[in-house]
Amino acid sequence: MCPAPPFAEEGQGSGGFRADIEGLRAVAVSLVMLCHAGVPGLSGGFIGVDAFFVISGFLITGLLVREVDDTRRISLRRFWARRAKRLLPASATVLLATAVLTVLLVPSPRWSTIGGDIVAAALYVVNWRFAHQSVAYLQADTAASSPVQHYWSLAVEEQFYLLWPLLILLCAEVARQLSVRLRTTLVAGILLVIVPSLLWSIHDTATSPEPAYFATPTRLWELGVGALIALFAPFWLRSTRGAATMLAWGGLATLLLSALTITQDVAWPSSNALMPALATAAVIVGGFRAREAGPLRVLGTRVLQRIGALSYSLYLWHWPLVAIATARWGEPSWPVRLALVAASAGPAWLTYVLLEDPVRRSALLSRAPRVALMVGAACTAVGVGVGLGLGGFAQTQVRAAPAGEARGAAAAIAAPATPDPRHPGSIPTASGGAGASGGRPGAAASPTTPPTRTQPSPPHPPPPRRSSPWRSGPAVDPALAGPPRTGLLDLTPTSITPDPVKAVDDRPKETCLVDQDSTRVRRCELGDRSGRLTLAVVGDSKVDQWIDLFDQIARRHHIRLDAYTKAGCAFSAAPIQRGSAAYGSCTTWTAKVMGELTGPHRPSAVLVSGQEVRAYDGAGRPGAAQMVDGYVTQWKRLQSKGIRVVALADVPTPPAHVVDCVSRYRSAPDSRCAFPRNAGMGTPALTAAARRTGVPLFSVNDWVCPQASCPPVIGNVLVYRSGNHITATYAATLVEVMRTRLITALAATSP
Repeated sequence: MCPAPPFAEEGQGSGGFRADIEGLRAVAVSLVMLCHAGVPGLSGGFIGVDAFFVISGFLITGLLVREVDDTRRISLRRFWARRAKRLLPASATVLLATAVLTVLLVPSPRWSTIGGDIVAAALYVVNWRFAHQSVAYLQADTAASSPVQHYWSLAVEEQFYLLWPLLILLCAEVARQLSVRLRTTLVAGILLVIVPSLLWSIHDTATSPEPAYFATPTRLWELGVGALIALFAPFWLRSTRGAATMLAWGGLATLLLSALTITQDVAWPSSNALMPALATAAVIVGGFRAREAGPLRVLGTRVLQRIGALSYSLYLWHWPLVAIATARWGEPSWPVRLALVAASAGPAWLTYVLLEDPVRRSALLSRAPRVALMVGAACTAVGVGVGLGLGGFAQTQVRAAPAGEARGAAAAIAAPATPDPRHPGSIPTASGGAGASGGRPGAAASPTTPPTRTQPSPPHPPPPRRSSPWRSGPAVDPALAGPPRTGLLDLTPTSITPDPVKAVDDRPKETCLVDQDSTRVRRCELGDRSGRLTLAVVGDSKVDQWIDLFDQIARRHHIRLDAYTKAGCAFSAAPIQRGSAAYGSCTTWTAKVMGELTGPHRPSAVLVSGQEVRAYDGAGRPGAAQMVDGYVTQWKRLQSKGIRVVALADVPTPPAHVVDCVSRYRSAPDSRCAFPRNAGMGTPALTAAARRTGVPLFSVNDWVCPQASCPPVIGNVLVYRSGNHITATYAATLVEVMRTRLITALAATSP
């Protein structure tokens, strides 16, 4: 999503009200709102947030420096009280309204996550929560945009409000101790913030683009740019009017051009944010002298002044309406989104007239900072309480399933049935048929539709050679080596396990996943550690989702199991594309893992899988072919060392809302929430690489999606979590299928 801007205090760096800055605020918030509305050609409207950071740094620094000049001190209590009464009442009101709308319109599986977001938003640390979620890859299972996601930028600004007066006081004390001019130490101190912050922004955006977007250190330099403008106010006032006019108009034109030319594919913020930040600075600097000859003639119009005054309430209200409507009815067209954004003007105006402006102008709160701080604390408590209450209410929606009903695929494996002779290889299904979990005897079975030719299952490995060392252990069931042909699948649940509300937490017990930022190699030692053979499992979360099954299989066949998994990191020699940049930590981690596999912890065989689609070549060009080349390079390196390689196909990719749908249509999820069968995002690259290297590729997708329309609940078990990962509960019911096909594939490999 496009971010919403923070809100700056009224006024200007040298005192007094500046209408051009009020109009500039209107331009910034309008750009963000149009970006959120999805208006074609304005996807770069997110640069409005960068404009607001510069404005905030300018206004707040000017206010603080004036106080130091006048009184030789800063009243922290009074400063923070002004911020509290200005921002917190409206913020708490919108958080409360968001919680109510969430209960009324948003599917219950998302309530707990949104409740946590509201708590973090009320405490103004939500930017760090979103940064952590972007690193915690499995949080992609709740990838739908939060209705309070726009609070991240407000959190950055509130953190700035807490720290900046302390920096000004520190600089003032240094100036007093060293007997130097205050502005000299202030410039030095602010530069000591700007330079490291900008350098870190460039580095962090290149290596960790998602968390870098939300993190406070990558944004402080923009606030610092505004602060420098305030410090040099006397110099700007001495500039010529002609130069100031040209600078201001040029800055406004550049800001608008940025919104039209920058896209969300550009790495951000990094140094790319310099363009809108400096453009905003130019408008502010030129406005000192340009006056009516400058952009004030546009920015000072009544419409923009009204929007500027309402900007805080507008950005508080507009995004929850869009996000909640999307969660309820699906992704709307941009005209509908634009209508939702426009509709936010109503509650925004009411909030401003009835709450924001009266509280800001309250004589009592202005005279008594302590009371204002108490009001702010109460507003924060309301937000925290609302978020906690929403999370608690979500847990009351969980429906306990009777013991023994969660059979999943195990019911079909255990119950013999005759396949439909018209469709060899199909699975007979029943709505509560005999032999299915929780079924009702006497219901007629109906054949399923076999996979279409345009969506074939990955090729199965040839029969194992008798000399293969991987044939040790319990015998495998030949019937499970091909498409499932026995059993009845119950697609009409009498209960659902895990409950959709708790689906996101239904993950493997033995997860070994390293987060996206880390390059640390973690080797999980599982299986039978006294075994003669060692199988290494390598890849991203699509391998990790099966780790409990691999552990069980390895123990039964007396195999040592080493697991190396990293979030979003397929085992490819080519740099994987992550957002708008290369996934640098993945490249480093992969190289380290290869060193482990060909060095001190050399396995007998390696199993790989992944869902990544695109990688970069040597010239920095991303593409699907590069992903295949990266797989081929890695697999051939292993084969050259005498290490066997097998590949596991990616599972079919469901729509993001599949669990939300099941929560709404619990009694008929197959008819309301099924989705077309597909090979899975990562399968094409794995298939192409397998063909080029002779690596056996096996799949369990015919059990994950046993018909042309993938059922979201099988045998009373929810198949997917909120994203595109299999629930641990359903995965556990496929252990015999996975065991048969894995051992068969390993037996077919060549050292």
